[in-house]
Amino acid sequence: MPRNSPVTVNRRRFLSATAASTVALGGLSTTQARQSDGSKIVIEQDGKCIPLQPLSYEGLPVEQFYDYRTPDTEPSSYKYASFGTQQLQRKNTSIMFLYDGPKGLSLVVIHDKLHSTGSGGAVTFRLTRLPAKGKWVVKDDSYDGPTNRDTFDHSINRDWEGKKTATSVINWTWQDGRADGGVYRGLGDEFEFKIHPAFNEKATLSSAGEGPYEGKINKWEVLSGNVNNPTRTELKMQKPVTIKTGSCNGSSKQTSTSSSNSDDQTSSRETSSSPRSTTTTPGGASGQSRGFFERIWDGLGAALNAVLSFFGNLF
Repeated sequence: MPRNSPVTVNRRRFLSATAASTVALGGLSTTQARQSDGSKIVIEQDGKCIPLQPLSYEGLPVEQFYDYRTPDTEPSSYKYASFGTQQLQRKNTSIMFLYDGPKGLSLVVIHDKLHSTGSGGAVTFRLTRLPAKGKWVVKDDSYDGPTNRDTFDHSINRDWEGKKTATSVINWTWQDGRADGGVYRGLGDEFEFKIHPAFNEKATLSSAGEGPYEGKINKWEVLSGNVNNPTRTELKMQKPVTIKTGSCNGSSKQTSTSSSNSDDQTSSRETSSSPRSTTTTPGGASGQSRGFFERIWDGLGAALNAVLSFFGNLF
């Protein structure tokens, strides 16, 4: 992509106004996430479930959206990192999201924030039951050299039903001021895969080479919704997650926080997120109470109209 192409400039301007909201994985959101074909997607962890909405940007292919730059790309950079997702990246945070592009649905993973002040880091992901027809179209990092220790081990196998699935074991390490990640494209219309994470000292390459990579990933988030203002759901770093087509069942509570800046402190509030949840009115009454008073008011209005109609007929 040319260095100052309209796509690059417009995307940066489009993303520069990001004001992200954050929720803790805790239950069923009332927003129904859908793919472009209408199917629902959810993420589950430790018995909790929320719907996911893939991110998308004006039909831009996921490789261009990720914008992985090396000395051999145009534009070029020795950072070996994603430049297209900088407004979504967060310092000491691992993020992931689904991206809906012209060639199908992809899983995007990015660790840490480019140009941030940190000490690098290390992460290992083991992904099981990936769609066998998919592939890693972006391997961050993917270059030959002594400083690249990242590994992308990908294999195809059959389950006990004879269905082909893929397994990937990825080991990332990155230096201070950089980020790492990758893109797996080709999830298809139906899928159910699991991610087993290992962060920091639990990662395979945490002590590799000139390590240890002392930087710490302190938070794991999944993004959903509008690319300019995605919902950020914090995940448990020690637990695996399942991402699949389907819907959430049952109910629980969801804690949400919002922030206009990633470095701002946030204030939290707890809301019920079950299908039978009620909403709070500006006056403090619940949705159920509001419905009760609305019915009374409607009844009084109907009675008043009947009285006026009666006297109108008399005169």
